[in-house]
Amino acid sequence: MKKNVGNYEIDNTDRKIIKLLLENSRLPTTEIAKKLRISHDSVNYRIKNMVRTKIIKQFTIIPDQSRLGYKVLGDVAISLWNMSEEDFNEFTKFIKFHPFIVSVWNFSGKWDYFIEIYARDLQHFNEIVNEIKIKFSKIIKDTETLFVTKELKFRLFPEL
Repeated sequence: MKKNVGNYEIDNTDRKIIKLLLENSRLPTTEIAKKLRISHDSVNYRIKNMVRTKIIKQFTIIPDQSRLGYKVLGDVAISLWNMSEEDFNEFTKFIKFHPFIVSVWNFSGKWDYFIEIYARDLQHFNEIVNEIKIKFSKIIKDTETLFVTKELKFRLFPEL
């Protein structure tokens, strides 16, 4: 199945390349070519086109946060109210660029935002959450904190 993205059509070979790179972004193109039984030049051409058309946004790693000293992963759901455009801009800028907030989602429904925080310990986590609550007390209507106790599945992308 081909899908046109910009001027580049994605096919099953592209999907297989993406899947292999999701498993290991450092996999040499020669290894990808061998696994897919296509030429090394074809793999290079396809990867360059997927980068150029922004199908592939970046090549990255996934570190083990707990081994780097961040033992607590918690999520905070936040409901906002009574805010000006300036308040909104200040809040979103703060949560987007905070060094311990690793993910931010904007929702419809009861919760406006869902933020994911890595912290060294519970005290550090509480300091981060209290910093947000104090700094934005005027516009925060409600919060709910959830802690990840066990990771059952982690995927960056659905099955290709």
